[in-house]
Amino acid sequence: MNVVKWIGISLLAAFFLFALLLLSMKNWNWARDTVSQKISDMTGRNFAINGNLIVDWSLTPHIRIEEIQFENADWSKQRNMLELAALDIRIDLIELIKGRVLFPEIMLTKPHIILQKSSKGESNWEFQIDSSDPENKTEIPVIERLRIAQGRLVYQDPSTDTEIITTIATIREHTHEEELTELHAEGIFNGQSLTIYLNAGPLVALREAEIPYPLTLALQVGETNIKVKGTLMQPLQLKDLHLQFAMQGPDPEQLSQILGFPMPSLPPYRLGGNISHHKDIWQIKNLSGRVGDSDLAGTISISTGAEKLFIKADLTSKKIDLDDMGPLIGLTPDTGPGETASLAQQKKAKEEAIDPFVLPNDPIDFKKLQTINADLTFRSKHIKSKLPVDDLLVRVIIDNGHLILAPLDFGVATGNIRTRLELDTRTQPVKSKIETEIRHVQLGEILRQLEIADKSAGLIGGQSVFWFEGNAIAEMLASADGGLLMIMTGGQLDDLLVELAGLDIGEALVTLFDKDNDAQINCAYVDLPVAGGVMNMDNFVVDTQDTVFLSKGIIDLNKEKFDLIIDPQPKDLSIFSARAPLHIEGTFKKPTFTPGASAILRGVASLALLPSAPIVSLYAFLQEEQEEKKADNQENIRCSGLVNAINEARS
Repeated sequence: MNVVKWIGISLLAAFFLFALLLLSMKNWNWARDTVSQKISDMTGRNFAINGNLIVDWSLTPHIRIEEIQFENADWSKQRNMLELAALDIRIDLIELIKGRVLFPEIMLTKPHIILQKSSKGESNWEFQIDSSDPENKTEIPVIERLRIAQGRLVYQDPSTDTEIITTIATIREHTHEEELTELHAEGIFNGQSLTIYLNAGPLVALREAEIPYPLTLALQVGETNIKVKGTLMQPLQLKDLHLQFAMQGPDPEQLSQILGFPMPSLPPYRLGGNISHHKDIWQIKNLSGRVGDSDLAGTISISTGAEKLFIKADLTSKKIDLDDMGPLIGLTPDTGPGETASLAQQKKAKEEAIDPFVLPNDPIDFKKLQTINADLTFRSKHIKSKLPVDDLLVRVIIDNGHLILAPLDFGVATGNIRTRLELDTRTQPVKSKIETEIRHVQLGEILRQLEIADKSAGLIGGQSVFWFEGNAIAEMLASADGGLLMIMTGGQLDDLLVELAGLDIGEALVTLFDKDNDAQINCAYVDLPVAGGVMNMDNFVVDTQDTVFLSKGIIDLNKEKFDLIIDPQPKDLSIFSARAPLHIEGTFKKPTFTPGASAILRGVASLALLPSAPIVSLYAFLQEEQEEKKADNQENIRCSGLVNAINEARS
């Protein structure tokens, strides 16, 4: 503040002090019109004092003004923004001399306040000091103590379907004779029912940094319930905050409007923990609870100092149900017996049940990823899934709309699947890439989980890379380019499963009675190139002891349709041997399986059409793994026979 301003304020304060000395014993009602006119001119709104104006002189003079009315904005249907039975104020003259407007105490008696927003987004609490300078708004003075008797506050915002009626009062706690603040609010917030109960320390403590300020809050918005209890040192600045919280609701996404930053869509949740706040960092520690059928624990920190929120989290789960994560990519969580899902998710599941398509077509809200940056880590040792999956590790990096999931690793059937996923949400449609490596996965563990051929124990390895474009899972898969290479060596299938496919009638009949006869798998290989969402199945082979399975056809991810021939080629010349290819066609929702010679009309696959180079490469990959597993007495790899057969067929 410059010297001229200091002199001006000092002279003004001295004049005000002298005037008070002269007039302290006189009736102040003469000043009502002057004060009213001055405030009206400053705000551009009519301000009226219809009762007495009384001044008690001191260095912090007490001013009492009765029956106050303050006009509302001209666009409002409500006449007054403020109606007040009485206003009692103390003003600090020493601070005024210093150039600071400070009220040591303000008492409001029966205040009725209406805060509104117009359909154009105008706020009735914003008014201009000078109409020639629309950016020059009034400054709120410092209030050290605020007491309210029978207060009522109404907030209305038609653009968000919000109307909240609040009663607030300063009450005296009988046990310790302390003043407390009690607030009740009911109404509609963003179209949902709202209830708030707040019991807090005295408003006199709002600016006292040395005294912990107690706070108890219960908030219900729709089906979301939040309870908070604890203390903070500087309530107006939310500093040194230490609170315990508990929250539950049908979907964390509904918290987005309450918390002010995006939350993911997930099944019903119940969470609790401790919240603290220091400078620009909010921290949630000792987080625990459940999301759907998954438990969750860990820590979360939210930094508000940069242009975008930065969220860092380290989360763990003792047991996670994978279908609980489905809503993140547009999938509805399981709604069967024992599963947890909201009413909206149950309704969505019923709609999906009658939908002719399987792949989710609802756009994923990728715009949320552009509003925050994040570094999230999640671990779980046990996973509930239809497959033998465990030991999940995932790290999520969000950097200005660019999302990277790496690592995204699963333990699967004594092996693991390592994945890297990238999405660039800054492009439209969103572009994404996924790379996967399959290592030492036991087929038998997978099939046992599915209650199919529980004697199979093949060893699987593979690699894939796919590129996608789209904002929904269905769109992404419809645009897929890339491919998958996978090989399995060793293992065995129940002969009945193989022979009853119509490959060899004689041996199938024998197997009906001989349960101990098993078909040994020598090698299985698949090369699935994908272009424009169409997957080519011409490079698929399963080599067993007496039969080679070949395939021909496509899987159309765009139309969600099959058109495949599985062609069995028996190795023996049994008089009962009869070739009976299997034709798989129809939609993903309702595939049809047609055995018989009619399938041959669509063409027969041949070993000669299979490229041996990718098989040799994957074969070497599995051999390396097998060397690592020798201590576990794993079976030897036996794909060399298939490689030789392909080379012979090509020659």
